[in-house]
Amino acid sequence: MATLLALEDFSPGEDAMALNKAFEGWSTDRKGMIRILGHRNVDQRKQIRLAYQEIYQEDLNKKLKSELLGDFEVCINY
Repeated sequence: MATLLALEDFSPGEDAMALNKAFEGWSTDRKGMIRILGHRNVDQRKQIRLAYQEIYQEDLNKKLKSELLGDFEVCINY
């Protein structure tokens, strides 16, 4: 299965905080979420999920499901 190349300057904590910021306000910043999760490989997404849990004491997958609807929600199950 194909995967993305890992970024050299990757910071799971910074990505977790950027995702949390994308959740703020009346609507979710879907472009911001895609910019992060769509450009990280599976290992990096796992690290982001762990960092999000550590920083916010909340499961990132559950947060994503609560913020997204329809087909987009299905896509985030990684």
